[in-house]
Amino acid sequence: MFLYIIKSKKMNKNKNIAIVAFDTKKTDLIEWSYFNKEHLMPHNIIAIGFAANILEGTLNKKIDRIEPGNFGGCRQLCNLITDNKIDAIIIFGEAEEIFQSKDLKAVLEKAVTHNIIVAANRTTADFVIHSSLIESGYKIHLNEKKLVKDVSNNSSSFPLAKAS
Repeated sequence: MFLYIIKSKKMNKNKNIAIVAFDTKKTDLIEWSYFNKEHLMPHNIIAIGFAANILEGTLNKKIDRIEPGNFGGCRQLCNLITDNKIDAIIIFGEAEEIFQSKDLKAVLEKAVTHNIIVAANRTTADFVIHSSLIESGYKIHLNEKKLVKDVSNNSSSFPLAKAS
């Protein structure tokens, strides 16, 4: 039998937003970051590789950078998600690039498991960044599934109220 435990974590007013971009979307990332500069400035931005360079230039602020390489930027991003240090992920890439990347698939699975914001296209990214919720704290509900022993035969564990 499984028992679902509802936990929660709190997103602060200033979010930790990870941005991943494929080479084919450099121009889109530049245009999008200029368009959303005012909305991105209060938040902590984390980016992999060249995306960090682009964002530092367009936003004129320090970007926390994850270097691609032997350890893998996506693996580091998964670790940050697991450690509750990422509130949102924004991905700039073609659909084929996103869905064929095994590393990015792992990131998306972690994001869904940890119930964080994922935007996989520019339109969704705009809606996320312009949402009123992005500017305030937010309580994330996490369902945790635990395997427990079947206690249905033990009436003393869960006494039932008698009907009148």
